[in-house]
Amino acid sequence: MNTALLLKGAQQFGLELDDMAIERFSQYLSELKRWNRAVNLTAILQDDQVIVKHFVDSLSIVPLINENSRLLDVGSGAGLPCLVVAIMRNDLAITSLDAVGKKAGFQRHICRMLKLDHVTVLHERLERLASQPSQRYDLITSRAFSDIVRFVQATASLLLPGGRLVAMVAGGAHEVLSPEFSEVCAMHGLEHQQSYHYELPRGMGGRNLVVLRHKSL
Repeated sequence: MNTALLLKGAQQFGLELDDMAIERFSQYLSELKRWNRAVNLTAILQDDQVIVKHFVDSLSIVPLINENSRLLDVGSGAGLPCLVVAIMRNDLAITSLDAVGKKAGFQRHICRMLKLDHVTVLHERLERLASQPSQRYDLITSRAFSDIVRFVQATASLLLPGGRLVAMVAGGAHEVLSPEFSEVCAMHGLEHQQSYHYELPRGMGGRNLVVLRHKSL
């Protein structure tokens, strides 16, 4: 694994990785490639691209998460960003949700291997979880939604008062300026708190974090 590339990417967000974290990322990368031969986890397989487009991109949300938060990652697939966050933050109670059983199985394997005991992996559809929520979350994130309006509509019922939604999207974040987006946010008691733009290392693309906050507190 290109440790220098991972360290440089982490520094972009003010993060430092200790030896244990680096070893965990190395094991995660190896298992992701090994499992991908049988299970379609990702189309990105070259080591440096996995490090940048998956690991570094997922690290971007770590500085936004308050201590001891309950985090839900929707449609996490190969565990992105939730397992990357879990490697960095053992103070969080993290729930990963994916509707594909084999992907959930991969995540459980990684959690066992890396001893990420603060992660719960759910093999379930979001619609069912949102219709009868057994608990709500301080922060909900996803890389699975290209449409921010749909992300808000699908997840708002699972958010605690004062909690935040963080949409991880490629390209521009112009959706936050649309009347439809503003209307949906108002309907669910949300306000657009901030948007962050960043460039991935080695010219691998621009990304955005769109942060929405529940206005109850």
